[in-house]
Amino acid sequence: MSDTPPLIACHACDLLLEKPDVATGQKLFCPRCKSQLYQKKTDSVNKVLAISFSGLLLYIPAVFAPLLTLNAAGMNQDGSIFDAFLSFYQQKYYFVAITLFLTSIFFPLFKLSLLLSITIQIKLRLYSRSLPFLFRAANSLDEWGMPDVYLIAIFVTIIKISSMASIHYNLGFICFLFLTMMTRATTSALDPEIFWQEIDRMKKYSTKTAAND
Repeated sequence: MSDTPPLIACHACDLLLEKPDVATGQKLFCPRCKSQLYQKKTDSVNKVLAISFSGLLLYIPAVFAPLLTLNAAGMNQDGSIFDAFLSFYQQKYYFVAITLFLTSIFFPLFKLSLLLSITIQIKLRLYSRSLPFLFRAANSLDEWGMPDVYLIAIFVTIIKISSMASIHYNLGFICFLFLTMMTRATTSALDPEIFWQEIDRMKKYSTKTAAND
């Protein structure tokens, strides 16, 4: 009895298709609505490892270092993302403070840490029962971590006050800009199918080794 062929569902029209083998860099499109179904990424594990590690190196200055220094009427004022969270919390804007903390501080750190841990385990062939759960969690965080929204808010603020105050860009702003890029780059470089194949291969090897022992 033959194995069930792999299937893929179109996210746009829900057409269920038998999935063909896709070469690296090749794109698969839905024959009914022409939406892109899948694109096999090149060297996904190594790219995600490098990007997540780079993002974590930038995390502390991005969150805790001052972003901008505003000079108006001879007075200077600066602040970091963490300072903004504390300010909203102290002013009792609890919903805004918690939203800012989760989307711009906690979830980016959690996602990058998860991806770094997962890719290191795959590279070192260290399978654990929690690995599938961790990978599912990392995939679900794209909908929650939104540092790019906060970055857009910063740009809007810069445009609005540029005529009233001089603005100096600090280290925190550059690091936060690159942190946002790294967070989004992990999504672009991540190929879930390749990761699941590696996890399944490690699981089978771990089970076989345990059986032999």
